[in-house]
Amino acid sequence: MLMAGAAKRCVTPPTWVPYLTSSGNGACEPFEGVHDELYARALVLDDGRCSIAVLSVDSIGYDNAILGPDRNFTAELRSLVASRTGLAREGVMLTATHSHSTPETLGLTPFRETDGIQEWLEGHLETLASTVTEAWEKRTAVRAYAGVTQVPGVSRHRRILLKDGTLNRAGALPALEAAAGTWAVDEALSVLYLEALTGQPQAVMVNYSAHPVVAMLLPPVSADYPGALTASVEEGLDGATCLFVNGACGNVNSIRVTTGFDDVAWIGRTLGRGTLDEIARLKNGPPLRSTRVAYDTDRLELDPRPCPPLEEAEKTSARSPSSENRRALRLARKLAEGSLQVEVQAMALGRLRWVALPGEVFVETGLAIKRAGAWFVTGNANGWVGYFPIHRAYEEGGYEVVAGPWSRVAPGSAERLEAVCIRQMERFAAQCV
Repeated sequence: MLMAGAAKRCVTPPTWVPYLTSSGNGACEPFEGVHDELYARALVLDDGRCSIAVLSVDSIGYDNAILGPDRNFTAELRSLVASRTGLAREGVMLTATHSHSTPETLGLTPFRETDGIQEWLEGHLETLASTVTEAWEKRTAVRAYAGVTQVPGVSRHRRILLKDGTLNRAGALPALEAAAGTWAVDEALSVLYLEALTGQPQAVMVNYSAHPVVAMLLPPVSADYPGALTASVEEGLDGATCLFVNGACGNVNSIRVTTGFDDVAWIGRTLGRGTLDEIARLKNGPPLRSTRVAYDTDRLELDPRPCPPLEEAEKTSARSPSSENRRALRLARKLAEGSLQVEVQAMALGRLRWVALPGEVFVETGLAIKRAGAWFVTGNANGWVGYFPIHRAYEEGGYEVVAGPWSRVAPGSAERLEAVCIRQMERFAAQCV
């Protein structure tokens, strides 16, 4: 019988903790108050033979080097969890909602140099581990339901190539005759609903693909639309814990960008309604028959963008402090922290399979992995090494492929990750998972 446990803990930072003011200039500034709280939410699934945990945090993401030299954020989290539970290290998934009005844990700015940050990070790590531990301790027998519905009008492709060679990134969509080709969005809302055998709602896991940038660069702390979504679902389900796992949204925005908290609430309610309606529909049918739990992990080293050595970049930037040279220096500093070691993780619950990738994956990659058998794809998981542009994007240009600490990987990296995910789906199929 499937056992599941869920837990939720507040992770709202003190307002002096820096947030992402601008990844372009590397500014590092404190918040101005709290609009809504940030949370870590954990879900543990245990079939009696194997167990997995998904930890979703209202966070922009985690650079695994954020704790300092010779330390790894995801690895230390997993070690803490494994020492307190029956979970294996590689059975724990850390994923961020990628909300932008949260602490700047991507390491794009001098975040770690702020007084008190190291202590805050250590406490934050402990809270995350405790959330998973609590979910483990709350395991109870459950029924599981899963489905997919479509929610249009929330996401927007932000790299539409026009015939004049420019990219349409915001505002009204271009006329088809002005575009150099078609573009994609993924409007699928994937829902996993778990309830106790008494019928009491226990947990929900929701996946959707759109950048949470509605409150981006606004100074109050905010979980953006994922926070509004999870709050609306938890209210509608008598306090069940709702995890949001963002999809392959590296080149897909929400349709509102830095427009304020009314739009945050509207998008959250829209996706929340979609989630609750899908759960009501699922309840009219049978639960999942197979609830076998499994996980799979592959590790690989990616090639970096061409970049001068750190010492050379420092000299060049000092001699000529252009924006290009300053970006090159920031990239050189990130690459000097270590090689681009990444993890591709897959999990399964019966016929449901999902994968986790360590950065901002383009929607085209996510859709290809779904076609290979994944129920959903999540980015910003188990570490963050920046954007994973598809190959043609490097020729088209745009922010996502401008060499910098947010765009570190060489062309072909997204395709390598996609190939690994496809092999993982094939292994699950061969094992009848």
